[in-house]
Amino acid sequence: MTIKRITFLQELLAFMGLEGRLHLEWISSAEAQKFVRVITDFTEKIRTLGPNPLAGFSATLDAAGSKTAAGLGKRQQNQSLRMQSTHTF
Repeated sequence: MTIKRITFLQELLAFMGLEGRLHLEWISSAEAQKFVRVITDFTEKIRTLGPNPLAGFSATLDAAGSKTAAGLGKRQQNQSLRMQSTHTF
């Protein structure tokens, strides 16, 4: 089940433009050297990929939400907020 979930998340991240930023490795507590190698390699891979390409996306959504909310009446804003609070992920 774990591999199925990781595969799904990797596909989702690739769709979002964040491919290569999720890695699963089975490591025993007795494999300290393997742990160091895996973490070092993955850290280098993340550095090579560069910063999060979606870093400014949240601010863009917030700005778009503000513009949308400005066009709504008070009642519609409250309904919109109630809908948002019931749909958490």
